[in-house]
Amino acid sequence: MNAPRHAALDAFRIEILSNALNAITEEIQLTLLRSAYSQVVKEAQDASCAIFTAEGRMVAQPVVVPGHLGSMRFMLQEVLKEFPPATLKPGDVFMNNDPYRGGSHLPDISVFRPVFHEGKLVAFTGCMIHYTDVGGMVPGSNPVKATELYQEGLIIPPVMLYDGGRPNKTMFDMISANVRNPDIFMGDLRAQEGALMKGEERLRDLLERYGADGVARAMEMLIDFSERKAREAIRAIPNGVFEFTDYMDHDGVDLSKPVAIKVRLEVRDDSFFFDFTGSDPQVKGPLNAPLSKAWTTVFYCVRCVLPDDIPFNDGLTRVVDVYAPEGCLLNPHHPAPVNARSVTVNRVADAVLGALALAVPEKVGAQCCGVPVGVSFGGVDPRSGRNFVFYESYCGGMGGSQTADGADAVSTGTSNQMNIPVESIEMDYPVRIMRYELVEDSGGSGKYRGGLGIRREYEMLAETATFNVRGDRAAFAPRGLYGGGNGSFSAFFLDSAGKSEKLPSKIGGNIARGQRLRIATPGGGGFGAPAERAREAMNKDIRDGKISVEKSREDYGVNARNPA
Repeated sequence: MNAPRHAALDAFRIEILSNALNAITEEIQLTLLRSAYSQVVKEAQDASCAIFTAEGRMVAQPVVVPGHLGSMRFMLQEVLKEFPPATLKPGDVFMNNDPYRGGSHLPDISVFRPVFHEGKLVAFTGCMIHYTDVGGMVPGSNPVKATELYQEGLIIPPVMLYDGGRPNKTMFDMISANVRNPDIFMGDLRAQEGALMKGEERLRDLLERYGADGVARAMEMLIDFSERKAREAIRAIPNGVFEFTDYMDHDGVDLSKPVAIKVRLEVRDDSFFFDFTGSDPQVKGPLNAPLSKAWTTVFYCVRCVLPDDIPFNDGLTRVVDVYAPEGCLLNPHHPAPVNARSVTVNRVADAVLGALALAVPEKVGAQCCGVPVGVSFGGVDPRSGRNFVFYESYCGGMGGSQTADGADAVSTGTSNQMNIPVESIEMDYPVRIMRYELVEDSGGSGKYRGGLGIRREYEMLAETATFNVRGDRAAFAPRGLYGGGNGSFSAFFLDSAGKSEKLPSKIGGNIARGQRLRIATPGGGGFGAPAERAREAMNKDIRDGKISVEKSREDYGVNARNPA
């Protein structure tokens, strides 16, 4: 058994170990999804996992939710400040959700487990999931009118959940007393624990074969490989400075003031520097985003323009630098609220990709939907008499590109979540989905059309409930590129007794039995001049109901070439 531990780590063995580490992260992910309780994890798959070195450097992470790329890296670093590696032992488990200690927002909770071999700390397994509810002033823990972090839910700084395998009963009891559905919460937490144990089991197989030193060396070599390949790719991009600015409708508190995100990209030989100076100061409402989220969003955008064969790991941190001034909405002062930071980071992605489109126009398409609309309901289910908390998030259309139309009705940008089936929602919650369809004419016109947005209509079946909507793009549509038209605006309505009330893009309130919440998400921007669109593609869009006859006349000049 000892001989393989000292075998030379040639390129062949490094490739084997790289694939093995990625396979382990995928098995952690599958274990987590198959054993979770909440729909947001088992159906929408709002979860990510990773493997880290003994020093907390990320070495493998499958791209499941791009907005999680690297997030756990910052959270683990904060854990190790409280619990130094020299003090750890087998069976320890840690958790963290503090946005000002590396976290994202309070519903995103990370759990970490150290992995030992023959008494030596070799690695960490980690996973993050979005919890349906972590307490706070509204069910779903996403109050759009929050003005401080304390209103958003339970703050968990880096803490020990298991001490050498012994559960921290005080911590479990405290959590259960502060969330609305403790059974579902604890079910998801047990899923995280089990998934990490599976990851440790699989890592032990590698350690037995290659030894602690061999696996540790392979991890460092993989990180170095990613850095080297990334630098090679960036050297092919001309040096220069590229700027882009985009906007959000408002912060949910001051509805009259748009919120700006500005980025300045400098391509410096073999590295990128992203400067967010000029972005708006932190806002009263929950659109503030912790600095770690600016980093993870930039990682995602950079990964979009680099070659596909570059593994995502800590090597990218060596070729990317990010600066956001203290006190701006991307580096807010504690205790600014952050629960709607997903809107902000998607706008950060739009701005960063806009700057990258100027640097590498052949690699970036028109803007996508640009907002994961978050919808939550909370109240008492009349079927059971028990509290319910429902949450889901979805996007709209992708932007057109140089070679193809944007995809319709997908999770865009940093989200990448799956659809929660209508049947699953209606089975578990007093909510009826009345409409779920594509929004005609929502994609921007162009040689390659933007993808279509989504229309989703909910009817409340409980006597009364709260609702919260976290949306955007009602005032600033996704932009087309190279002559392509903009995508559509989002729209939000509350319907009752034949009357329809238009809502702002970020709103919370009450909904009664029989009332309907109606949401339309944006389509993506178009790419290229509409006049260049192939006649066959335009005719198919009209036949499929994706483009109306009126829009085809206005944008594509269909009178000059009859689609019939």
